Amino acid sequence: MIGLALVASGLPSAEAAAATPAGADVRYGEHIRPILSDRCFKCHGPDAATRQAELRLDAFDVVTADRGGYAVVVPGDAESSELWRRINATHADDIMPPPHSAKKPLSDDEKRLVRRWIEAGAEYEPHWAYVTPQRPPLPDVRNADRVRTPIDRFILARLDAHGIDPAPDASAETVIRRLFLDVTGLPPTPDEIDRFLEDDDADAYERWVDRLLTEEPYRSRFAEHWATSWLDAARYGDTSGIHMDNGRQIWLWRDWVLAAFRDNLPYDRFVVEQIAGDLLPDATVEQKIASGFNRNHVTTDEGGAISAEYLVEYAVDRVSTTSSVFLGLTAGCARCHDHKFDPISQEEFYELTAFFNSVDEPGLYSQTADANRAYEPFLEVPTPEQQETLHTLDTRIESLEAEMATVPPEEVEERDAYLRALRTQSGVRWTLPEVVEATSSDERVTLEPQDDGSLLATGPMPDQENYVVRLRTPESALRLVLIEALPTPGAGPGAGRASHGNAVISRLAVETRAAGSDAPWQPITMRWAWSDHNQLDRDFEATNLIRRDDTLGWAADGNQFAGQRLLCLLAEEPFGFEAGTELRLTFEFRSPFFKHSLGRVRLRLGTISEDGLAMLPATLGRWRVAGHFPVANRGAAFATEHGPELLTSIAAPVAFGADGKAFRFDATLVDERVVRLPGGVGSNYVARTIFTPTARLMKVSLGSDDGYRLFVNGVEIAKEEVDRGAAPDQSVATVPLRAGMNSLVMKIVNTGGPSGYYFRVVRDERAPLTPGLVSGLVPPEILGTGQAEELAAVYRRLVSPAYRKAETALAEAQAARADLQKLVPRTMVMKDLQTPRDTYVLIRGQYDHPDTTRPVTANVPAVLGRLADDVPKNRLGLAQWMMTPDNPLVARVAANRMWQLVFGTGLVRTSDDFGFQGEWPSHPELLDWLAVELRERDWDTQHLLRMILTSSVYRQQSRVRGDVAEADPDNRLLAWFPRQRLSAEQIRDQALYASGLLRERLGGPSVKPYQPAGLWREVAMPNSNTRTFQRGDEDELWRRSLYTYWKRASPPPSLQTFDAPTREACVVRRPITNTPLQALVLWNDEQFVEAARMLATRTLDDAPDDDTRLVRMFRRCTGRTPEPAELTLLRAGLAEFRTRYSAAPDDAEGLLAVGVAPRPEDVPPPELAAWTVLASSILSLHESITRD
Repeated sequence: MIGLALVASGLPSAEAAAATPAGADVRYGEHIRPILSDRCFKCHGPDAATRQAELRLDAFDVVTADRGGYAVVVPGDAESSELWRRINATHADDIMPPPHSAKKPLSDDEKRLVRRWIEAGAEYEPHWAYVTPQRPPLPDVRNADRVRTPIDRFILARLDAHGIDPAPDASAETVIRRLFLDVTGLPPTPDEIDRFLEDDDADAYERWVDRLLTEEPYRSRFAEHWATSWLDAARYGDTSGIHMDNGRQIWLWRDWVLAAFRDNLPYDRFVVEQIAGDLLPDATVEQKIASGFNRNHVTTDEGGAISAEYLVEYAVDRVSTTSSVFLGLTAGCARCHDHKFDPISQEEFYELTAFFNSVDEPGLYSQTADANRAYEPFLEVPTPEQQETLHTLDTRIESLEAEMATVPPEEVEERDAYLRALRTQSGVRWTLPEVVEATSSDERVTLEPQDDGSLLATGPMPDQENYVVRLRTPESALRLVLIEALPTPGAGPGAGRASHGNAVISRLAVETRAAGSDAPWQPITMRWAWSDHNQLDRDFEATNLIRRDDTLGWAADGNQFAGQRLLCLLAEEPFGFEAGTELRLTFEFRSPFFKHSLGRVRLRLGTISEDGLAMLPATLGRWRVAGHFPVANRGAAFATEHGPELLTSIAAPVAFGADGKAFRFDATLVDERVVRLPGGVGSNYVARTIFTPTARLMKVSLGSDDGYRLFVNGVEIAKEEVDRGAAPDQSVATVPLRAGMNSLVMKIVNTGGPSGYYFRVVRDERAPLTPGLVSGLVPPEILGTGQAEELAAVYRRLVSPAYRKAETALAEAQAARADLQKLVPRTMVMKDLQTPRDTYVLIRGQYDHPDTTRPVTANVPAVLGRLADDVPKNRLGLAQWMMTPDNPLVARVAANRMWQLVFGTGLVRTSDDFGFQGEWPSHPELLDWLAVELRERDWDTQHLLRMILTSSVYRQQSRVRGDVAEADPDNRLLAWFPRQRLSAEQIRDQALYASGLLRERLGGPSVKPYQPAGLWREVAMPNSNTRTFQRGDEDELWRRSLYTYWKRASPPPSLQTFDAPTREACVVRRPITNTPLQALVLWNDEQFVEAARMLATRTLDDAPDDDTRLVRMFRRCTGRTPEPAELTLLRAGLAEFRTRYSAAPDDAEGLLAVGVAPRPEDVPPPELAAWTVLASSILSLHESITRD
């Protein structure tokens, strides 16, 4: 009789048809629409693109319209209705749904339903979920004594309708354990159970409900348990997913969710702040953090990914998640076309997308080695202690910078004395030679001697020319030639004649002979060159002028650095003659850049001592790069030589490998910064020339991704075969340099992913000169203002004791600030562009096919009511619309989710789909009553939860009632309480809690408890910053599962075994599976074995005798006292385990070695091992991991 009486609530269409009695009313929404949606809407539904025969079966006016002598539906006359004829047809051309549609024909019961509906008038009614809920009256019931809350009336009324009596209350032990698990996620302790059992007050249970919701530590535990499902819905993860799956920081949003649940934040604020907290007027830090809800989606940093494509993907994800979580709609189905089932057009989908399409974010994120990065836009949220320390450091830094900006008089005196001593120690002595003759190869140009000894070029500016200057001096034993490139009065800003001031000496020849002699000119070979400035955009180093293989020369840039220039050359050997020396300098201005001659030049000659030569710094040429040279596998990458290893002249036009790759200049290759290179398995080479006045050793600091080999003048001097990402100062090498030119080649070996290198010369504090101090060797009076200031600045940085002390203190303060800044929590938030992006309907949902004839603006689907004119057309407007009293979905969806979290299944089973394809509510009036109650009680979720928890339907027995189960196997009528396995997090947390290991602290960063080794490496890209799993410290091992680090490509394996999702997408309903692997986790996982050992240790301390211990252990895990027969089994098991481990003490030691928690020293290993295995058995019981 019960089976005949059951109505179709919550059943699929075929079952609904079979379960609907002949006398019951047939409703379109409850009975007919599910059939049509399942079989017909794909071709005859809302989607105009796939609609056939211009027929919409979801529209009454269409199905009843005259279609040329017939109508699809004739109300009251099934035989005249084309729908009835087609579903009963037998010919393949006539039957609906057609055979090729892959849809099953209607069953006889379904056909009878359709006929009864037509004959009853074929009334169409609006879809229940799209109608604003109204509070229904409380029904009268037979078993009024079972009514504890209004909820019970709706449940009992349904049971009454089918002649079913309610189940009795569960035992006190059962119901208190059920309550603790549902509210806090943790079981009650034996002492808490006893307190409840011993309390005879009528409201004892209700007071425990209030205590769990409002008192610590329970309210924090409640927050941690209830937040877990919200993290599923919000797709929270600690990594970005997609490709690198790099780490990212957004745990502060999780902390916000925890605080919201703990403090019972009204649901309207909970929604608004997560959707648009950043847009609220005068938004607080917490409200901005809340907006991170829509930053939880996966992001990409895959090289070659298209930013515009992923901006669309992110916006679409936000639409799908927001609509699913808050509205219970599958809006994402309308991305490519009108929704097949629900009244959401493609255009309306992109109107929703417009709310989320203007976030100030890149589509393609960069890759970094920082696994704690927060992807932009983000917010820094220092703790109060950090804020205070940062303020102190900022004050200290400001004070030191002010001190360093002031040059005290005593420092000027110290500097002048230092530079005088430097010139004396170096033996540098300058002479201003006589200009004998100065000509240009262009006869129109005159080089006129000036009173200060310089030569001024006058006349027209030829495209190219040579200057030839003859000098005479009585000096001999000369080694230095100093060229002063001076600005031309009234001309450009630099040393060149042209208006831009640029000059390029493409070649310079220096020759000598005895003064007054007609002997042939003898070329002077130069060993070393230096200049105070080189043009930076190309390889225009001063040392180019002394290289035979160079074609570029030296350039001075007048645009970027105005003023005069110094160029100094060191001869290979001393030159000059006792009776006087004559020199001839030939300046060639024949670069590809026309009109780049010097405008005014002065020449000096100088001597230098051997000590002075040792003082001169090495000059390093600019970097060049060759590559990438791919190889077949990682093993060959390090050993395979491609040719540059033996190179002794970098500028020589030599090609390497089958592709003919040669070294090329790259201005982005700079020192003291990590430089990125082409990735992939293989090698890149970087090279430079180094000129030194004397042979010496140079210490360098290196970094590489991955390994490196270092060659100097064709000889390998250092190597390191490692797998790592490039970072500063990873390795140190000592480079032997000969006097003159040296070639340095660094081979960067990459085993996969990106590549890069780092290079820094380590300053030798014993060497007095650096390139910046060489200008201190020239007469101070010839320095220009800018040169003198630069020299003074270099002196301060490298020599001045007071300045260096302040600089060291500043560096320490800045480093401390930087280190602290790295620890400052960051969190990803929403932030809109000032100018919104245009949004268009995308043809087939493809990012690169916008239909520019169909622009859209932010709005909501018409079936739900459009935004009011005075509502902002942004996320804040969307959130405010959601919480309006006439919104039909938000309150229903929230109430249904709460019901689902308590009973395992929502009143609407399809909690993510309240649309046409979703199930009809099992108790529609109850759902509406709860929705209105939530809304009218100021969105107080704990009020609603308390009402559920104190109801009779919640407190009833869970024993399956066979007579009812036959007709209602899914217990949709709630004739008994639905027993359910604990969630993955609850199972782990219960083991930690029962064992005494659980470390309770609300909030904080994610932690990394035990997991099998190597899992992350198996799924990670070679350069992912989450490739290597590093287990946390002890406290991290034992925190609640909510805080476990969630790597999307490899979620926590023990949790995933118990059905935790990957969090790559929104999940509002976890599946529940039962697999053998779950038992293996409970028996063998390190976390559970350790918990069993600590539960055993705790139990041994609980009581002096075995029986008391066994009862105590059993109660901790199951919440009840064992029956006598069960206690007998426990005694026998313990005896067997004692015998087993007494005979095998090594096995006992092996078992007890699992986990890092300390072992008691006063318990024999075989005894502790026996209790450990018994504890493991009880923790693994079905009863222990099930909420009864």
